[in-house]
Amino acid sequence: MNHTSRFIANADLWEKLHTLAKTSSRVRAAIAYFGKAGPALLPLKRDDCLIVDLSLAAVRQGVTNPKALQKLARRGVKLFSRASLHAKFVIAGHTVIASSANASTNSSSVLDEAGIITNDPAAVKRAIDFFDKLCTEPVGREYLAKCVKEYKPPRFKAAIERHAPKARSTRRVREAKLWFIGGLRELILRDIERESIEKVEAKVAKKLSTPESTEVRWIRYARKPKGLRWLREGDWVVDCTHDGNAREVGPPARLLSEEQWVSDRGKKYVLLMLESPKNGEPMPLSLFRRKLRTFEPSLDQPSPRTRPIPNVEHADRVLRLWTARGKVAK
Repeated sequence: MNHTSRFIANADLWEKLHTLAKTSSRVRAAIAYFGKAGPALLPLKRDDCLIVDLSLAAVRQGVTNPKALQKLARRGVKLFSRASLHAKFVIAGHTVIASSANASTNSSSVLDEAGIITNDPAAVKRAIDFFDKLCTEPVGREYLAKCVKEYKPPRFKAAIERHAPKARSTRRVREAKLWFIGGLRELILRDIERESIEKVEAKVAKKLSTPESTEVRWIRYARKPKGLRWLREGDWVVDCTHDGNAREVGPPARLLSEEQWVSDRGKKYVLLMLESPKNGEPMPLSLFRRKLRTFEPSLDQPSPRTRPIPNVEHADRVLRLWTARGKVAK
């Protein structure tokens, strides 16, 4: 068996936590603060174990919701409390995720969370040993009922001023290995425009990782769409282009850089410069939709919109629709 470890964040992190908790035969979770949405975010089952900070201080501050824990208790989840707990890690079968995420709506939908997922046997064993050492205070019905009476809803959001304007820089980062870009149209350039952009292509071509089999391709925008503000160099891109009545998708390309370009008429544009396989094959959107229906139905649309594919397994399945040389896989 190959042992792997990788970085996960935000939507990918929460999708993994939810899936592992739901499908694994036994789960051990240490989550410092457990909110109202916790049972849905982390669907623990009978004989799973959960350690939280269920101290009266945490309950009175509203960071742990005892009613959410009552739901888990009714499912048969074994509950433990530890006032000094600040760790957040989940052991599911032969996998462990250690991250910054508490089980709350804020964590799953607003805050930037990140962690590591690994199936390294040594790391899993150490996590289990550590978890077992934390299970010193079982939570009984009477204490849980007392916590329900003592609970006070949270009154603040940490590190956010109540009346401060919502700054653009505080929006949650969208992490993804693959981005789908829709709504593109073929451009017919004038000779002077083509010559100018070719100079940008020549500069960026120095970044090609395999110049013998790849080339520079670009996407032009009057200004970068908000949906692509988290796109980073090295991310994969699959785009859908409308050419007349036909829509075609792919082949996959990687972002080399983002360049500013000014036309001869003085208009400013953003160019997304891509490393694309030479003589790569696009596929009809209709075929692309059929192949994705079972695992990424959000792209099964007549005109799919630009969006990230945060699930790494789904992203890999999309990329495998083409060969390494950009040919449509049979």
